[in-house]
Amino acid sequence: MKLQYLWALPVAALLALASCSNDDMVPENDGKQNVAQDEVPAGMTEFAAEEASQDGITRTMGVYGGLGIKFYWTLGDKLWIKNTASLIQSKKEDITGTAATAKFYFDGQYDAANYHVRYTGNGNTTSNKVTIKSEQKQATPNDGSHIGTDGDCGTAIATRKADGKYYFTLSHKASYITFIPYYSHEFANDVKVTKIKVTANEVLAGEFDFNINGIGQPRSTSVNPKKATPGDPRKSITLTLKNGVTDGFSIPKQPDYTKNAAIMVLAPGTYNNFTVEYSLYDQATKVSGTVSKNYGTITFHVGKNKKVVADLPVPHYSSDRYYMWDATVGQHVWKGYEKYQPILNEKIDGHYPFIASDARWYNPIGFPTSASRSAANCPNANELLWYAKYGDPHWDPSIWSIMKHLYAGGMWLKNRSTIAKDNRKTLQQLKAAAPGGTNYTIASSDPKIYDKYVTDNRNIEIGKPANPSNYIFLPTFGFYYAHNGQLLRVGNRGYYWSSTPRPDMNLNAYNLYVERGTVHTGYGDRTNAHCLWPE
Repeated sequence: MKLQYLWALPVAALLALASCSNDDMVPENDGKQNVAQDEVPAGMTEFAAEEASQDGITRTMGVYGGLGIKFYWTLGDKLWIKNTASLIQSKKEDITGTAATAKFYFDGQYDAANYHVRYTGNGNTTSNKVTIKSEQKQATPNDGSHIGTDGDCGTAIATRKADGKYYFTLSHKASYITFIPYYSHEFANDVKVTKIKVTANEVLAGEFDFNINGIGQPRSTSVNPKKATPGDPRKSITLTLKNGVTDGFSIPKQPDYTKNAAIMVLAPGTYNNFTVEYSLYDQATKVSGTVSKNYGTITFHVGKNKKVVADLPVPHYSSDRYYMWDATVGQHVWKGYEKYQPILNEKIDGHYPFIASDARWYNPIGFPTSASRSAANCPNANELLWYAKYGDPHWDPSIWSIMKHLYAGGMWLKNRSTIAKDNRKTLQQLKAAAPGGTNYTIASSDPKIYDKYVTDNRNIEIGKPANPSNYIFLPTFGFYYAHNGQLLRVGNRGYYWSSTPRPDMNLNAYNLYVERGTVHTGYGDRTNAHCLWPE
């Protein structure tokens, strides 16, 4: 049988994006694909795209180019042409990989003035439906070779001209999102974005009717098939990056599409409660977690792309918060030696202060004199007991960052004002005596009174409190061990100084630590580096 063919020659950028200095959603841009060829082999009928506009370009694999997505033909791409009552799929193609040009061969004779052309996705054997996958995968940054199999589609009218060739411009009928996440506080290269998930109240994915006008209604028997019922998997799309668990794309300090541009296909439409969730994993600390942002109501137009440039909302804490007890203000234990500071658990460095003449050394004052320098504004020993016993502790497993790495976990405790109000006390009364009436800030007839100070509250709620403005958050920052400058327990415990030295020599001070399941009050060696109270 005689074969006719369609020749495709598109390479330049599609879905070009207007430049924008703001983060997050950037206005969409159109994308059209042009196909053309100079020479017609004997016995063939040529279908070629003509230039539609300066922005018009190509299709099926996507690569973000800074101003838009460049699309290319990929192995397995096929076209449909309406030559009779039904549509006919291309019989053969010359695509062997990623191609800027392509020939599509069809059985039969083609001599009409024009033909309808459809692209229904890579591997799709049906001309009247498209499937936008709720689980999409991208193996390489800025490489959208997956979009053809994940739901990309398009239509065109091929028109015969005086030279005997057919010309057409393929218009994309899906919508697209290009995610370019970054973290302005900076992550180590160990921290990866492994998945990006979008959710909405309406159907984003699934099987849709498809015709020359593009994507129709979701294939559903419901009265309003566009509306998703609770739990409907079609109202979310997850884009997995690399293996999606322990590996993904890097997260630069500034937006850089070459490092992590991730392209997702979704159905056009207006979506409510549209939320983007990023899954992160730190290969060094083995910590994983998610952060998200809700965009409210968003409309995705046919054949257009939205660029989402997002500074990831991971809470960040500075590394200059570790002090020997009541050291001089500003003289944290790594002052002047920041480049040597251990930033991962178990790491050791010898630039830790070891002698009293070091400016970073602790305050050697004796009990009952209170702290007067860096720990002066920390709660006193009595107040720490009020926090521990009446702070309504809530353990929050959320992720946060310090020293370029990802950690998780911390404790919410009621702030001083709330504790005082709840217990019908003034702030001064909290300072003057601990719960039960003992004052640990003055001399006592009991030389070992500090042993009675050691307490644990294990009545812990899980999750962020409903009214966090009445609480403070204590992340599990760990501590530096004075013996060798070793960083310990980050992500496991958080140690915080009080303003009260411990009686019995001048080597210890009262402190508090938090960990999952416990709020503990006690005391510790002044030469260890704990954190200052955040309130």
